[in-house]
Amino acid sequence: MKKITLLALAAIALYSCSTSNSGNTSGFEIKGNLSNSKGEAVYLEKLSQTGVTSVDSATIDEKGEFLMNHYSPSVGFYRLRISNSNFAMLVLDSAQKISVTADARDLGNTFNAEGSPDTKLFLEYNKLAQGQKARTDSLENVFRTAMITLKLDSLRADSLSKELQKPYEVMVAQYSEVLAKKIKENPNSFASIMAIQQLRPENYLEVYKILDKGLSEKYPDNKDIKSYHAMVQQTEMMVSRTQAIKIGAEAPELILPMPNDKELALSSLRGKVVLVDFWASWCAPCRKELPNVKRAYEKYKNKGFEILGVSLDKDREAWLEAITKEGLTWPQVSDLKFWQSEACSIYAVQSIPYTVLIDKEGKIIATDLRGADLDKKLAEVFK
Repeated sequence: MKKITLLALAAIALYSCSTSNSGNTSGFEIKGNLSNSKGEAVYLEKLSQTGVTSVDSATIDEKGEFLMNHYSPSVGFYRLRISNSNFAMLVLDSAQKISVTADARDLGNTFNAEGSPDTKLFLEYNKLAQGQKARTDSLENVFRTAMITLKLDSLRADSLSKELQKPYEVMVAQYSEVLAKKIKENPNSFASIMAIQQLRPENYLEVYKILDKGLSEKYPDNKDIKSYHAMVQQTEMMVSRTQAIKIGAEAPELILPMPNDKELALSSLRGKVVLVDFWASWCAPCRKELPNVKRAYEKYKNKGFEILGVSLDKDREAWLEAITKEGLTWPQVSDLKFWQSEACSIYAVQSIPYTVLIDKEGKIIATDLRGADLDKKLAEVFK
């Protein structure tokens, strides 16, 4: 199960803008009142793709107050920090006058900011994410407790995990709907960039595009909004390719070189049930799964079953050595282009091992089969 935390995403801040330390010319300022302070220094830092840059600082006085007004921010993600483990996230723009209150001992969990709409929205997104994390953590605790108290073996543990996956997916779906609604209500907010990364593009491409339109209109010359726009375009292309390999769709053609350098077309195997098996010699999980694939091949090869191994190798010798060492007797192809392989693009391959099962008419009937699931599906096909 995946855990989702907005603060973890914020810590790396995928999007921000370039800035200049030429001084404050916009009237921007941050006033703070921090309880339980001890005269510490407090720093304003900008988060970017290249790291964290300190852009202003102040010392908290005996009343717990501080003022920062030497910096003119461009829109982006920032953090107000006392120490590396004690900071609060901000989403700032120029000319804002911000009033901050917090407990100096725990900025992240007590922080409140007035005068920065994007920061307030960011905190709302973060509250939603923390609630989701608490729910998914609770479900994981159920699993751990059952494992310990019931002393489950691997089969029973796997069965319980599958049962808990259902309510987990319901939680994710409900959370995603709430998050998507809030992003659509704030389609030109810079803070929404961080939140939208939690939505699956294949399910929420429309929301990605709505945010893209809103931000592009508000910040037409912002290089990081342009980067987001490019990412949305790439995502749209990937989703389109994923749609092309849905169950029931005709399997896209593949024509790649075999070890003897002659090309083999996937369509040449039409008339057989074909498992397209994406793997690589360097992929340990792929090598671990191969014995199961071999058993399936031996069991069904005389009933009209074929496998097409599509390797994402880049080292020809390593590829050939793995074929020999693993005793792979079905057709193998590779353009030796690693993740830049044409096959990855056509079949939207995100990770390996990955499989696509195709019927005798060339239609996709299942994807990502392995282990017992592969054997079960083939037994159904060849019943």
